[in-house]
Amino acid sequence: MLRNAHECDRCGETIRPGDEYAAIDGIAPEGAVRALLCVSCAGSLSRFLDGE
Repeated sequence: MLRNAHECDRCGETIRPGDEYAAIDGIAPEGAVRALLCVSCAGSLSRFLDGE
């Protein structure tokens, strides 16, 4: 749960405490990837990963 507002790492939309969001932890060749995504960007990522 967020205690402070953060920006979506993809589009910059403000994510406020209490908002729905996605927290992504992953590993890429260049190192760890950590991102907070708004609902819209999380949906886009999910569709991309599903091959749509």
